[in-house]
Amino acid sequence: MPIEIHCPACSKGIRAPDNAGGKTGKCPYCGATVYIPMPAAELDEIPLAPVDPKLERERDKLRKDSITYAATVDQDAGGKYDVTPSARGGKSSGAAGRERPAPARDEEPIDVHDLVEKFIFAMRDSELNEADRIATRLKRRKEQTHEYVQGLLLDQMGLSVKGVPQAVVNGFLKNLLERLG
Repeated sequence: MPIEIHCPACSKGIRAPDNAGGKTGKCPYCGATVYIPMPAAELDEIPLAPVDPKLERERDKLRKDSITYAATVDQDAGGKYDVTPSARGGKSSGAAGRERPAPARDEEPIDVHDLVEKFIFAMRDSELNEADRIATRLKRRKEQTHEYVQGLLLDQMGLSVKGVPQAVVNGFLKNLLERLG
């Protein structure tokens, strides 16, 4: 029974012989290279690996340790730096229930979490000048930024950014650490 596919370039229907499965060929209509999949009958089912309870416990422990680490960073900064999501909505309380202090008159407020997100967006959009500007602002809170980014890199969940794979986000975070020095 022939394998029926559609050309990705011209969308015309193509029939290929069974022995062509797993190979590439040329579309007879437009000449584009087309991958011919294996016939469904020849595909072997790959069984799922069993869940390893020990590995699951280790993952849970790592996640809890990451959350504890982030909370510790917040507390160690004396309220100047809040990693909680509520910190971005104006007046909020940190992990210990305290309000964030007002910045000094000559110092603009620096929300490390927001700036790290903006840095990732700037890198994603190839706005390198904006990324440099944000990195310069984050250098003012170098220690807090370094600890926050290290915590994100340790966390398996990481910082999720819509439309950006986690590996790319982690690469951007490592780039930020290099810029901080």
